[in-house]
Amino acid sequence: MKMSALAGIALVFGLGVLLSACSSGVGRPLGGDAPYHHLENGFRNPPDSLKRYVPVRRRLQFLGQAIWRNAFGARPEIPTEHAMARSDAQAQLAAMGEADYVSWIGHATFLLRLDGVTVLTDPVFSRRASPMSFAGPARLLPPGLLIEDLPPIDVVVISHAHYDHLDTATLDKLPNKQRITAIVPLGLGKYFKGYGTVHEVDWYDEISLPSLKTGFKLTAYPAVHWSNRSPFDVNRTLWMSYGFSAGGRSVYHTGDTETHPSMFADIGAHMAENHGGCDLGLMSIGAYAPRDFMQGAHMDPEGGVDMGRAIGCARMVPMHWGTFILSFEPFAEPRERFVKAAGNQSLVMKIGETMKMQEISR
Repeated sequence: MKMSALAGIALVFGLGVLLSACSSGVGRPLGGDAPYHHLENGFRNPPDSLKRYVPVRRRLQFLGQAIWRNAFGARPEIPTEHAMARSDAQAQLAAMGEADYVSWIGHATFLLRLDGVTVLTDPVFSRRASPMSFAGPARLLPPGLLIEDLPPIDVVVISHAHYDHLDTATLDKLPNKQRITAIVPLGLGKYFKGYGTVHEVDWYDEISLPSLKTGFKLTAYPAVHWSNRSPFDVNRTLWMSYGFSAGGRSVYHTGDTETHPSMFADIGAHMAENHGGCDLGLMSIGAYAPRDFMQGAHMDPEGGVDMGRAIGCARMVPMHWGTFILSFEPFAEPRERFVKAAGNQSLVMKIGETMKMQEISR
């Protein structure tokens, strides 16, 4: 197939996704005792969320600019300290022994161990965040650890359906799936055939895992975003952030989200009561520019800091930057703005880096 044909396929698919994303919900509200975010055939964001409406002409302009940049744009300069060599990442992980730890594999993918429970978040190990192997955002750097480097996984958590968070090729390749518990938003369980246990969760659902004989607990929390896998399933599956804890330590993962005037303070209160607070926030701070296009779906770095403080996170790791090019901000700008806003609460990790949770002070 000629490159022009490939570009045409990518253009048509991208056009369909962008135009379909004009919809903010699917169907009418259910009314009665049904949750506000449930619609007849899908879901919508919480009350008082920033509305995302981008005119079709602006969407077409963004798509054209993105295709041009991906085809002809210069690769960004990536500092050597942005990522560890795989051999160093392997050695650092092996040195953790039985300690609790967090590893940044890239984008929104983290490997965490809490009280003996190993959790993998939004696992994406593929070269592209795309339904197509030949087009779409490609990794700037390989994953910090490869699938074969991972310890046995107990829990996989997915925040939503977008390709940079739900990667079916990775899900198929994870070993020993029959022993893994998958925790996913409503509507996404069908992607986890062959997994040991699959929990489809709504906002504020709580999952505990007594089979692991630990106090591990996870709560699905709201997020301000949207979902789809194609132009034909917009917002038919739910999106979420999540908090989890075990062994006296707690973590919050934003998924993808915009800020909200009150919701994250409510989440913080719930985490304080049910998870002992938030030791570590994994904050999605990239893909925010141009702001007129991304607002309502992705927060900017300062918004990520404000959100983490509303939740009460002691330390915050910036994520969802420096792995794929999904928008138009300069490569290092998300990190720089986040560090400036967060001060000593900021904890910038290298791709591939592993840190002991006990070294992340509360």
